Amino acid sequence: MMKNIKRILVLLAATFFCAFSYGQEIYDGLYQWRIPGGQYIDPVSFFSVHGYVNGVYASDSKEWQQGNMNGIGKPGHVLVPNTNNASFNNDEAIWISSEVGEKLLIMMELHIVNDPSGSGAAGPGGITFVLTEANLRYELLKNYLSISMGTFWSVFGIQNQDWLGAQNLFSLMPMASGAYLTHFNEKGIRLDGHFERGSWGFNYVMSLGNGFNAYDISGYNSFDLNNNNTFNTRVSVFPGLKKDLNIGFSYGNGLLFKQDVTADMTSIEFFDNNFEAFGVDAHWKIKQLELRSYLISSTQKLSNQDESRNLNALGWMGEMSYRIDTKGKLGIDAILPKFRFDSLDKDQFVSELSDQYQTLGMGLNFQIQKSFILSIDYNWINEAQYKLNNDRFILRASANF
Repeated sequence: MMKNIKRILVLLAATFFCAFSYGQEIYDGLYQWRIPGGQYIDPVSFFSVHGYVNGVYASDSKEWQQGNMNGIGKPGHVLVPNTNNASFNNDEAIWISSEVGEKLLIMMELHIVNDPSGSGAAGPGGITFVLTEANLRYELLKNYLSISMGTFWSVFGIQNQDWLGAQNLFSLMPMASGAYLTHFNEKGIRLDGHFERGSWGFNYVMSLGNGFNAYDISGYNSFDLNNNNTFNTRVSVFPGLKKDLNIGFSYGNGLLFKQDVTADMTSIEFFDNNFEAFGVDAHWKIKQLELRSYLISSTQKLSNQDESRNLNALGWMGEMSYRIDTKGKLGIDAILPKFRFDSLDKDQFVSELSDQYQTLGMGLNFQIQKSFILSIDYNWINEAQYKLNNDRFILRASANF
């Protein structure tokens, strides 16, 4: 019965998209939920192209490639070169959006990434194109309900924002994000809406998709492999300070992959692997001071005909910055001192590999212009059980267009 209900919902959504050929303005409400790359969408242009170029330099780090660096799977830290040597890396992204009329928006997000193997599908040096968003969004009830179909980032929490290099406070992906087991993209249906009353606001977003069969981008499928969809949702409140204070609550569950009866009986592949995750996040701006934090708790539920076990993970991240306006002195608009504390306690299938991770980051961001930032940070990384010499200095330049 539940499978039939899901299919009916998908068919109804498709009917709505086929029945109307109007367009809309996206993000026309103060409290409206936004995609991770929402700042690159132009809400008033019929057609727009925006994006960023991000260049990174990372110093020597003797044991950077050893161990389970941050628990989030490939490609790991995203921007930082996956080598122990002092190296450069780059990250580029493009957002293309077009209004087709009054209520319908089409949007695509394309990333140009470097494959660590050096054998990318799109050119020399490991260059590969990754389509992370490609969907139609139709406004059914103004403000209250919009429906999207296609490819989109997981709507759980706010940690997915950190995969977009140019908008990050720090260059490293927080270890805490590793408590959520699927960070990448989903194909399916998404609903969102928002409400407003004075200085208070509320928004919601929920999605139903094909699901995943791996923890990293290799599990991002164009069809459902395991006959069990993945559900994610987030609701958030703006309690009286307009957009300066936002508190969000998230929930997600699904089947990562089903048991492979041909696998080694002592391996994780010999289990059905379900997950359940809870999250809370907050973003607070107090004049020049900005605070951002999230907490994620999750459980992998492994089971087969003979055994069941749970693998738990708990991640917490808190970061803050303070904006010092320099009024253009020395060609700089503002300087932002920054600080981050980040932790992850994560069980592994092989219990001896379970560990606790912590990162302490400090640095400065220099806003040269509104769309050009130079970022410097040093990151001290600590493992409770398997100590590694993997601290790292990172220099990053980001330009938006």
